[in-house]
Amino acid sequence: MEPRITELETHLKYICRDLAEVRGDVKSIKHRLAYSAGAAAVVMGLLGWVANSRFDQLVGLMSS
Repeated sequence: MEPRITELETHLKYICRDLAEVRGDVKSIKHRLAYSAGAAAVVMGLLGWVANSRFDQLVGLMSS
């Protein structure tokens, strides 16, 4: 009975280690997604600002 218990304890340690690794990977993925979403929002904001400023220039040229 003792060898089976030690074997189960060993498997449990490996499972806990693997779960900790998976948790770290999930945190890393969450951070990457958050940074990517933030960068996309900044880029879209800049593109909108540039398009808006160019639109004002076009309207100004047409109305002159």
